Amino acid sequence: MGDWEEVNHWEVDDFEEEDYPSTSEEMEEVGGEGDGGEREDGASSLGKRVGLGTALLLGATLGLGVGVSVAAVATIAHQHIKQKGPSLLEKLGLHGVAERVPLKSEKWCEKVDEEGKLANFESLLEEVSRGGICPSIRATVWPFLLGLVDVNSNAKEREEELSKLRKKYENLLDQCKKLHAELEGGSDQHENPKILQTEEYKENRRILNLDLVRTDFSSMTLSELDARTEGDSKDLGLDDHIDKAEYLTAEQKRCAKDMGKILLCYSIHDPQTGYCQGMTDLVQPFVQIFQDEATSFWAFSRFMESARENFMTDESGIMTKISLVKMVLADISQDVFSWLNEIGAESFFFVYRMILVQLRRELSIEDSMLFWEVLWAEDLARDMQGKADVPGFLIFSIVALIMERAGEITRNCKAESDVVHMFCNLKIDVWRMIEEARFVRKKWLLVGSSPG
Repeated sequence: MGDWEEVNHWEVDDFEEEDYPSTSEEMEEVGGEGDGGEREDGASSLGKRVGLGTALLLGATLGLGVGVSVAAVATIAHQHIKQKGPSLLEKLGLHGVAERVPLKSEKWCEKVDEEGKLANFESLLEEVSRGGICPSIRATVWPFLLGLVDVNSNAKEREEELSKLRKKYENLLDQCKKLHAELEGGSDQHENPKILQTEEYKENRRILNLDLVRTDFSSMTLSELDARTEGDSKDLGLDDHIDKAEYLTAEQKRCAKDMGKILLCYSIHDPQTGYCQGMTDLVQPFVQIFQDEATSFWAFSRFMESARENFMTDESGIMTKISLVKMVLADISQDVFSWLNEIGAESFFFVYRMILVQLRRELSIEDSMLFWEVLWAEDLARDMQGKADVPGFLIFSIVALIMERAGEITRNCKAESDVVHMFCNLKIDVWRMIEEARFVRKKWLLVGSSPG
């Protein structure tokens, strides 16, 4: 999050080149890779966390040659940090190479006063950005990040607001039940606007029912949903299709019905967007985190305020974001960008799904939740610093994934289909991606230009 300080003042003079060897041969003196020497625990740990992009940045900053290994760079960086403090991490914005401590309940309690009022929202964003949030308090903290509650509110005010939202959700459920009842009763008045709404509801529900039974529940923690009562789903026309899916467990069926209720209500709440394929992936984390169905719905709705443009029927929203990926990549690596164009991948179709569901398909539920909360913290900090013209953290994360595979792309990809195949089978280390996204953003802020 230090990226938002004046970037032009980023100095590297503190890191004296002569303190460190700059050739592979000289690396042997400090325990380079393959030298058989014992590497300090801190350096070994650092080496495991440093990706190629990060290593290149560390190496360049410390004046090391290009041929120096990642492990050796980590060793030297660790020595530098021990001697001169953590300024290297802070100046480069590489929070991930330090110990990551998620925000825990004890720390959260320190951040709120006796009335439950948050003392410093910016400090909260900093902690979430550095370490994420402990799963046990996500239901408490996410509403702040999503804008579901006022960051200046106290506990009583928040509960009053959530109580109002529960009533609004009940009203949406009632509307869905009425539409289902009208469908069951039948009508020939096709010119009636209400009938047209009913038909839209019917079509949304048809597609949703198909998607719900195809949803991957494997990485969800479903035991937490046991306390919920099923209710309502039968009155919305969801039960029959889901109950017939014999390959789903009882817990998975219950989860599918909860997701279905929320998404049908969303289609009524935001009729312009309605229900679109991909939303089942996006709603899963909210169903898992919040025990209260109404809070799940409103948290998801807040999330969709920024994500809904990805589901525009003319695809203008998602194409804008693909253009941002192209722009950032072209600014920081013209070679990779040119190669992708040369082999016919200039459409960047391979990033479409990553943008649409914000890497939800590429990551497990837990890693998705971690990535999203860091993303929200990063983007909120950007906006608070008046940098809204800078692309969002998702864009830099996707470019980081491309750059991490830059060598493989230029060596092995000879056609667009090769690139699509590569990015359909990603294995992502979520913290490594986050670290390298920060590096990409920092480099872009130095060499790139903001979108006009």
